[in-house]
Parts: sequence; C-alpha cells; structure tokens
Amino acid sequence: MKTISKTFLILIALAILAPGAIHAQNKKSKVGPIIKDGMTQVVPEFKDPEKWIIHDLFVESEFDSDGDGKLDLIHVDVTRPAETEKGVKLPVIYVTSPYFAGTGTANKEYFWNPRHELNDPPPARKAFPEWSPRNNRPVISKSHVRTWVPLGYVVVHSSSPGTGLSQGCPTVGGDNESLAPKAVIDWLNGRTKGYTELDRKKKVKAYWATGKVGMTGTSYNGTLPLAAATTGVDGLEAIIPIAPNTSYYHYYRTNGLVRHPGGWIGEDIDVLYDFIHSNPYLADSCDCNVRDGEMLSNQDREKGDYSDWWAGRDYLNDLGPLKAAVLMAHGFNDWNVVPEHSWRISEALKEKGVPLQMYY
Repeated sequence: MKTISKTFLILIALAILAPGAIHAQNKKSKVGPIIKDGMTQVVPEFKDPEKWIIHDLFVESEFDSDGDGKLDLIHVDVTRPAETEKGVKLPVIYVTSPYFAGTGTANKEYFWNPRHELNDPPPARKAFPEWSPRNNRPVISKSHVRTWVPLGYVVVHSSSPGTGLSQGCPTVGGDNESLAPKAVIDWLNGRTKGYTELDRKKKVKAYWATGKVGMTGTSYNGTLPLAAATTGVDGLEAIIPIAPNTSYYHYYRTNGLVRHPGGWIGEDIDVLYDFIHSNPYLADSCDCNVRDGEMLSNQDREKGDYSDWWAGRDYLNDLGPLKAAVLMAHGFNDWNVVPEHSWRISEALKEKGVPLQMYY
C-alpha cells in the first residue's frame, strides 16, 4: 500500500495540482501546495486539524431515481484548511461510497439459498430486518482527511443515492451511481447547485476549489470513481480504482451460471441493495420499483444468462467518454472481486490511449 500511496501522490500532483495555475490563483496569500520531486509536501499552515473547516451540504443531481418529482440531492461533506477562507483555492481528493452510513446484516439467513437446480425457480429469500443507519453531521467520513489536507488538498466525501442522507434509490450499477459523483464534481466546478440543507433554501458554492478532482476507493468504493469517469465529467483529472467491481454480471454470474462472490455465499444484486439501502425516505417506493421490480425481474437466478440489463451494469461498455488518468490497482489473491475486473478495463484503456498505470 505504501507503493500505491507514493504513486498516487505523484499522479495526483501531476494531474490535478497544475503548480503554475495553483500559485497564480493563490498569489495574494502566498500559501498553497508545495511540490518537491513531483510529490506534494506537508504545508505548515495546513497541518493543524484544529484549524480545519468541516461542513456538509446537499448537491443537486440531474436525476430523480426515487420518483418524488424532484431532482435527488446528494449528501456531501468537506474538510479544508482555514486558509481557504482567505482566498486560497485547492484541488480536491474525493471519495464516495454506499457504506458511509453503515450496512445491514451479513447474516446468511437473509441471503439466497444456493441449493437449487439450474433452470428451477429459487427458494424464496427471507426479508432483511430493519436497521438504523449512522447519519452523522457534518462528518460523513474521516477517511483520507489526515493524509491529504496537510498536503494541500480539500477532502470531500459523499454518500451514494439511497444511502445515508443522500436521496434516491440504490441501483447497484445503475446510471444514477455514475451521475451522483458527476454532480458533486460539477458542483465543485460551479456548474450545479449546492444547498446547506435538504429544504433547498440556502445555496452554497465551492469558492475554495480549483475545480481539479482526484478520486479513489476500494471495492464498491473503487467502482464509483470509474463510474464517475465514464461520464466524461470535466474536472475529474485522475482516478485510482482499487479492486473495483467493473461488471456486476462477472461478479454474480459466470458463463451462464449463478455464482457468489468469495466469502458471500447466497449474495446477489438484490441482497446488496438491501445491505446498503440506509436512507428510509421513500423506501417502500424504492424497494417496490428497484429491488422487487427491476432487480428480481432481470437478475435471473434460474439460468444466469447474460442480458441487456446486465450489460447496462458493465463499465466496459461505458468507457467512451472517459478521459481521466487511471491508476488501476488489484490484489491477485482477491476472491471477492477477482483481478479480471481490473484487467479487462486496463486492456480497454490501453487501446483508448488515456494515461494509465497498473499496480497488481
């Protein structure tokens, strides 16, 4: 992981800091990122956590996945140096996740019973028990903050649609999971609206951001940077997907057979939906339309065949707009998200010609 961190430092420094532009923007304060040998260094004025500014907000997306007639709002938190209130503008390290508010039970009695014959209807699955999410404000997550803020970055987190305080429905690979982080990056660039509260009365702007963003994460959290990059959103300069799930068919099916990820016997895409669905707003509507409607109708545990629906959850089919620099990282001993997920995307990105590094 130290090797990944060092490579990430160099990649982010080269891709999103743009030293000349940063210093031009911050010439009045003379405070900003310090770069030595291609790597950012600790900035003395930024290293004291007691002086950091921490706040949260809600960014307006371009979708209404819960069907309430209003564009879904995405919950976002921000940690930044106090100097950003004095005109200093900084690039952003951004992490988004469906897990920040907690998850449902991992008790296998609520998963699918894998003991059924191919082409036979599966036994019914027991309903997930209710659970209470962690919706702490203003802090969604503390990940990456102590590493990156002292080095001259703002750290931003957001909860995926239908999780935490983010509105909408979880879709596990649906378009809204790509468009939600796009909305946050658009907000960081002044292209969409942000509000201090869910009532949408008071607007908030990212006046402290340069607009340059780097994203990272592992597993599901590593899938989402790739998902965001497939939108081609301006400002997303570099992504580090670590062990990303790049195809939900490859994760839950193989060559026409139902399979289960390593360690999660009986899991399927609707189980993952229940596992992450932590926002109770319009929960019945989301459960009915997404989980019990779309997912149960298309996941096909009887045959396990590939379909257009599964193809819509394969990021290999969405790489056209991607232009961000990519560092793809994966462990060869990963039997949950197997290394094929990273390899297949890396091979396609080689042909595409975007800046690419791989760490396996």
